[in-house]
Amino acid sequence: MKVRELLRLLLWPLIILCLLVIAQAFFAYYTQGTSKLLDYLNAIIDLREERTIGTWFESILFVIAGLSFFLVSRHPALPKPGKALLVLMALGFCFLSADEALSLHEFMGYELEQATGIVKDTRLDQRGYSWVLLYAPIAVVIAGLLFSFYRRMIKAAASKAPGICFLLAWVAVGLVVLCEAVDGLSILERADLSILPCFEESLELVFIMLFYTANLLIAEKADL
Repeated sequence: MKVRELLRLLLWPLIILCLLVIAQAFFAYYTQGTSKLLDYLNAIIDLREERTIGTWFESILFVIAGLSFFLVSRHPALPKPGKALLVLMALGFCFLSADEALSLHEFMGYELEQATGIVKDTRLDQRGYSWVLLYAPIAVVIAGLLFSFYRRMIKAAASKAPGICFLLAWVAVGLVVLCEAVDGLSILERADLSILPCFEESLELVFIMLFYTANLLIAEKADL
């Protein structure tokens, strides 16, 4: 079985699992405190928590999406820099898989806070929210670099669907960063926006699957 065929086979089962995991996160939020047994069971799966079935699922999803970047890195319309960048994207998604499983972004955010003191003596101190300051600029640079290479592949595909998925994926990435920023602001202002992590984690699954789908559609059109 080709990699492309495997990715096509996994697409809809993964979409269904994503919807179930997202639904469970919102269910856990709205039923929190109603039953100790229910809270315990929710905590095992909850995407918002660390080292749960939900986070391990997302970690696996990052690896599978990374595989889709490896696949399209072989696209004939790409120059060598484009191929290299997509291989780096694949490796980057593997790093994000480890990040999700081990909460590396929060650790790096915490270390940044300790080194700079940017949130010292505030309610955000030692929470690790500063990871946004590290990841957001990187995401902007990568988006700029990828755009021209994806435009070539999308043009060769002669279909709007991969381009729409690619653009929506970056919109979802931006919304993840926005949710994290607003969540941090709500802590500073003592506002109750505790539902935001449900949206943030859901959007993470959305952007992963959108990149996955865009790459799969491109690969199918190019017979990779």
